[in-house]
Amino acid sequence: MRDTKLYLVPDYYPYFHCKMGACRHACCDGWPISITMKDYFRLVGISCSPELRQRLDRALHIVQHPVDEAYAEISPSYDGTCPLRIEDGRCGLQAELGEEALSTVCRLYPRGIRDGETSECSCANSCEAVIELFLSHREPLRFVNLSLDFDLPPFKKVENLFPTAGHSQEIRLYYIRIMQDRSQKIPDRLMSLGMAMQDIEKAIRSGDEQLDLLLSRNPEPFKGTDEEPGQEQLDKGMEIASALLKKVDERSRAVRQYGEEALNWFEHGANSIDRYRQAVSNFESVLPDWEIVFEHMIVNHMFFEQFPFQDRPVPVADEFLAICAVYTLLRFLSVSWLAMHPAQTDFVDVTSALFRLVEHTAFDSFAAVFFKEISANDPVRIYDLVRL
Repeated sequence: MRDTKLYLVPDYYPYFHCKMGACRHACCDGWPISITMKDYFRLVGISCSPELRQRLDRALHIVQHPVDEAYAEISPSYDGTCPLRIEDGRCGLQAELGEEALSTVCRLYPRGIRDGETSECSCANSCEAVIELFLSHREPLRFVNLSLDFDLPPFKKVENLFPTAGHSQEIRLYYIRIMQDRSQKIPDRLMSLGMAMQDIEKAIRSGDEQLDLLLSRNPEPFKGTDEEPGQEQLDKGMEIASALLKKVDERSRAVRQYGEEALNWFEHGANSIDRYRQAVSNFESVLPDWEIVFEHMIVNHMFFEQFPFQDRPVPVADEFLAICAVYTLLRFLSVSWLAMHPAQTDFVDVTSALFRLVEHTAFDSFAAVFFKEISANDPVRIYDLVRL
């Protein structure tokens, strides 16, 4: 059903274009792609060449517990690639029959379309073309209304598990403004975000008047330090970051190829702290505007996921731990990977791979539980971690 309406979108959205066969790491690699019942039966009976028919027959599998919106999957081949991809990297289905032949997920990705209290659309950081847009985008992301036309299937209604007093979007954009406050370093912005989340939660319990008053004011900034983290802080921060990356490696094929090499590089060094400091210097020479790019990635992730009001049964405090974990992994993995592979394309590859894990799994729940297990969820430890 085609639907035209106004969506709130980030200002980069009109400039996004799929790279198609030019992608170094295709979005379909390694993932079973969910398809609707309607898409499944349409593709089973679609008129196409014998070669494409063979590819489709190998690819399509009904899932164990099918429902209308997730009836079947396009399963990856033994090497993790999608069986529908052809030699030049493009999708064979689209190349032969056009974009309209694609399954709904493949046609819309990396767009995330949200229809709830408000209508929003943005693109996932897991797409390398999105990260590449951020490399040349200097101003803070703005959010604008844009008329968009989509052919959408009936979506399952997203359940908001958090009280928001009817101010969900306003609260989320308030949090985003905190992360765009360039008078603070990113670690201090994250701590300011944590303070604001606590204040908002208290205000919601107190009533609409208190929440309106809070949202009308500038948030209280976290009073951090301009001093570089010392040996003890770096030791503890790296210990936690390494442990988190090891856990992620166990769960993600997308990240493992980067994480294992990064961890091996540090563990075999005579002095891991000195090596890390040198790696930071190298990283900043490859990506001099790294703070701006990181800001864009975090803000885009927050908007895409509707942070912190996702449909996951976890406390708001756990969502704060999760966003700190995302930043920690971004920083630690990027710095270590670029120490061995010093090019901006390598940065794009490693960060988009990380977001393939973060944005397509229950990473938020896992990260918060992990931090609690290793007693790394108090403000002092979190600050040590995000200052790496």
